[in-house]
Amino acid sequence: MIVVDDEKMIRAGIVSIMNRLAPHWQVSECKDAHSAIADIAALQPDLMMIDISMPGMNGLDLAHYLKEEHPDILKIVLTGHDKFSYIQNAMRAEVVDYLLKPIIREEMMEALAKAERLIEERAQARQLAELNKAGKLKQCLLDALYGDPNAQGQLTQLLQETGWRPDVESYSLLLLIQAEGGLALHEDQLASYMGAFLSHFQEIESSFTITPDARHCFILSAGSHLPEEQIRQWWLETWTNDGHDYPLSVGGGDSFTALSHLPEVYGKAMHDIYRSENGWLKQATLNRDKDWQEQRNRIRIALETNDSTSFWHYLEGLLGELKLQSREHHPVTRLRLIHFLLLMLLPMLNQTESKLSIHLRESVAEVLSRLSLPGSTMHLPTLVAELESCIRVQSSQPAHGLEKNKVIDSVKDYIHKNHGDKSLNLTTLSKVVHMNSNYLSDLFKEVTGENYLAYLTSVRMNHAKKLLRETHLKTYEIGDRTGYSSAKYFSKLFRQLFDMTPSEYRNRAEH
Repeated sequence: MIVVDDEKMIRAGIVSIMNRLAPHWQVSECKDAHSAIADIAALQPDLMMIDISMPGMNGLDLAHYLKEEHPDILKIVLTGHDKFSYIQNAMRAEVVDYLLKPIIREEMMEALAKAERLIEERAQARQLAELNKAGKLKQCLLDALYGDPNAQGQLTQLLQETGWRPDVESYSLLLLIQAEGGLALHEDQLASYMGAFLSHFQEIESSFTITPDARHCFILSAGSHLPEEQIRQWWLETWTNDGHDYPLSVGGGDSFTALSHLPEVYGKAMHDIYRSENGWLKQATLNRDKDWQEQRNRIRIALETNDSTSFWHYLEGLLGELKLQSREHHPVTRLRLIHFLLLMLLPMLNQTESKLSIHLRESVAEVLSRLSLPGSTMHLPTLVAELESCIRVQSSQPAHGLEKNKVIDSVKDYIHKNHGDKSLNLTTLSKVVHMNSNYLSDLFKEVTGENYLAYLTSVRMNHAKKLLRETHLKTYEIGDRTGYSSAKYFSKLFRQLFDMTPSEYRNRAEH
């Protein structure tokens, strides 16, 4: 706080009160407005307590000056005149409070408490804004790594708002991956390492880190003539020398000149890491299940014996986890899916000669090729759903005519038992037999010679005719029992099929 008053005794009195009742404040004194303005840069005050009546620039003029030039500095004005014009002028200068002389201690402390609340509210708002900015910066970097062209412009703007130069000569993207234990366990150490990292490499002007999950950390740096190999080596040596239980894999660091190169740089760095000699990284990162080898053997047996039910059972959990992770469309999840297909599933399919594996090879390879395109912006949830669908279809696809007939018999049986269900549709039926809905529709037509909707309608109408003959239910009640919410639509459909209304059919049946 700076106390600005031309009367020395007034200043001394305020300082004395502050030292006794608010010792957490650091108080400075100025005898006039000009000396107060001159001290702003050095003292950086949160609050000024200003006397209105001063020679030269008066207190109201100083308050208006602060409002325009230093809006973060709060103001409390003091005066011996209880005039409305003074109060009105002070309010226009956005002062916190207005105190009359002689100053009453309690009133001054109330005004001070009001100022402290405003300072705290501002600090919280700044902290929230910083957190929001950090969150946006993290998401923008992830989207840029993923290949979203819109994210690159937003990332550039956010970086400049955080103090990065617009004319950066080169960037560097570094990847830290720890398979066991996770980097989350060493979060405090990572922050300490970053300080040492920036101190060690003077070529780095700016840098920030994000950890999208407990296993991966990205470090984006900017500067000039960045020593790529030395940067990678520094992180490896620092981590190893600190005696961590599990090794750290470091990738990237190669310098590039524009943020538009991020997807390419990221893809190369990830590829180098996962294709390196660190076999432990592949195994532990792609699947954390200790019994993976046993599951792998069971999947291979299912493929060899064309046991589509068991095959789907083992894969459903793995794909389900990827599907949940993919909703955040992080680049890390995209990479995990690529390596799940490339390093686990596809090799097993290629090593097994069976009808089931042959059916699946082409579909999995096609999804993998689309996913692996450089800078691909393929929406991950959509792609995972497509992969899930193609595997489900292929693994459920009957290989022989007898098996096909069994599937369609199950569908027919379900229709006969549930034809009154108004929500009965192809999606419901496909879930009953664990098939893709489009494939089931084609299979139903192939086996029966008609589409499923025609068959469903036929079952419903035959049941309606039975009810018309054997009961006294009203037409709308029969329509409702046979799966039609609208009596008008039921009657119209009945007439189209049988060339008579439900009432006419009932009359003829009775006759």
